[in-house]
Amino acid sequence: MSKDTYDIIVVGAGSGGCATAKVASEHGLKVLLIDRRKKEDIGDKLTFDTIPVYAFEALGIPVPEGEELDMRMLKLKVFSPDKKHSFEADLDGYLAHRRLLGQRLLKYAVDAGAVLLPEHEVIDPILERDYIIGVRCRDRSGKITEYKSKIVVDASGILSVVRDKLPHSVYHNEGIIPQDTVVTYREVRDLKGSSDYIPPHDYPGWYCILQNRGYFWIVPEAKDKTNIGCGIPMFPGHPDPVRVTNEFCSAHADKIGEKVYAKGTGPTPFLPMRACQPELVGNGFMLVGDSGYQVSTNSGFGVPGSVIGGKIAAEVAASAIRKGDVSRKGLWEYNVRYKRGFGSSRPFADAIRIFVQSLSHDDLNTLIKLGLIGSKEFSALWMDRTFSYTMPELIAKFTSGMRNIRLFLKMSAVFLIAKSLERIYKKFPSSIEDFHAWMLKRMLLYALLFKVVGLKRGISY
Repeated sequence: MSKDTYDIIVVGAGSGGCATAKVASEHGLKVLLIDRRKKEDIGDKLTFDTIPVYAFEALGIPVPEGEELDMRMLKLKVFSPDKKHSFEADLDGYLAHRRLLGQRLLKYAVDAGAVLLPEHEVIDPILERDYIIGVRCRDRSGKITEYKSKIVVDASGILSVVRDKLPHSVYHNEGIIPQDTVVTYREVRDLKGSSDYIPPHDYPGWYCILQNRGYFWIVPEAKDKTNIGCGIPMFPGHPDPVRVTNEFCSAHADKIGEKVYAKGTGPTPFLPMRACQPELVGNGFMLVGDSGYQVSTNSGFGVPGSVIGGKIAAEVAASAIRKGDVSRKGLWEYNVRYKRGFGSSRPFADAIRIFVQSLSHDDLNTLIKLGLIGSKEFSALWMDRTFSYTMPELIAKFTSGMRNIRLFLKMSAVFLIAKSLERIYKKFPSSIEDFHAWMLKRMLLYALLFKVVGLKRGISY
């Protein structure tokens, strides 16, 4: 290989990109990790990131500690839109200082042998005979350089710099619609006091109010601060998250300080809140993280799906390169392993998300008041697990549901569809030839879901 030719080029040094570069390098591959940021800025974010413990276990790395650890996350308290009803769910995770964690993940990748190319923006893929064989980059001076590889991994986020520039002959992309995209905003302010729905300083987790088809959070940060903000799905006429946040702070000036220490979002305010791309691979191409929509469909957590996806992608890439087949078919195992394994919980959770987003605030108030959704469901969904009910739990749900039969029947139908989606993902086809039949089953299940919840929409563009 020449110095500008690699086994794998990873575009984006976020959590997924670093995980991919780390594992691929450990498998003996020559890896180039490209990011448009300065090295010291990689991982930087306005505030902490919430990461379940299993994400660290999957990558085989230590959990946050010292300055990297903001808080151990053990609880999630969820409120109805009218704030009259609530429940508390058990969680197991960490609120981590994002820049320090990002720098640690980057160090793992570089120490394993990956070459970091900071302050370079990927502007175009390089194509040859229906394969992507590299990328074209521009540095801060404007100089254009080409880098070649056997596989390009796009881990550049929702506004993917590679994926959307590939022709169908290289990669079969499924777009995302606004309703499956969440726009976020957050601020850091003083936490001067607590109330029934504003947490005390020592609360080990999140307070979350369901509203505007999304969620509003208040989370203690450091000794006397709070991270406060919201994520709002982009349905027609959705409110501005900046306005929603500021109005809440103004209405609770006795508890939330006026001074704003930090505000904004991450690299982009948008999150892809849906099940992952049906195809995570193409000819010489793989998707990891937000670019592959590997974000939790309920919590919005992006790190777990990214690092698990990155690990699997790197392992499959190493095997494909050894076999000399980096085609869509040669990389297909990544699709199979991700969707049959960790990814099978995401369409289940996606059905629950779509159901909750379809409800009015009055219905959401009733749903929580009657206990039709509560601790069991949210503990599972926020930890990327599915759930089932015991017979006593079913009897209790039925008894409570008789107080609002319409809502109970709708939720029951959604639960059955969610379980069906989980089952077909666990049987994701190992052969590309069976993929179209699988896609038809997926499409029909989503069509049935939209009919049940009363939404007139499709899965994608």
